[in-house]
Amino acid sequence: MDIQRNESERYTFQDYLQWDDGKRYEIIDGEPILLAAPGRKHQGIVSFLTTEFNLYLRDKNCKVYPSPFSVRFSETDDFNEADNVFEPDFSIVRNPSQLDEYGCKGAPDLVVEVLSPSTSRNDRVKKYNTYQRYGVKEYWIIDPYNETVEIYSWHEGTYQRWNAYGREDTITSRQFSDLSIIAEDMFSY
Repeated sequence: MDIQRNESERYTFQDYLQWDDGKRYEIIDGEPILLAAPGRKHQGIVSFLTTEFNLYLRDKNCKVYPSPFSVRFSETDDFNEADNVFEPDFSIVRNPSQLDEYGCKGAPDLVVEVLSPSTSRNDRVKKYNTYQRYGVKEYWIIDPYNETVEIYSWHEGTYQRWNAYGREDTITSRQFSDLSIIAEDMFSY
């Protein structure tokens, strides 16, 4: 059963919990967005990064969460009323108090979005702006078709493009500076 949307209504995490039609959704500024199934290359990149970060973080105070994993952003402390509910492809969370049975309440420390043709605009504009507004410390946008990685770092309330990488580069994180990821290995997965 498809969700019957009312254009004048803003949906929240409480509505999201009631949707049981077997489809995956995000809510962006109160509007439900149907998520397309990711392709093989997309999933290969997420799988590769999950392995690399899990190995790197195994002795550190951080947890890796690949999608499906809900991240909720709210203007108040009531995360059940969040009208931005995202499923990033990959999240890292340091603070265990942000976690509950549904996912993460507030900004993860690092978020990765792997672009798909149907999600590219939301990832580059709407989600970028929301991640920036709520203080996600590091945001990676990975383009599997052009084989590029853009990393944005949160500094004094705004994002600054920290670095950009291509297939021939070694990717480093601003937060995890001693981690090295061979882009060619990631894009070949």
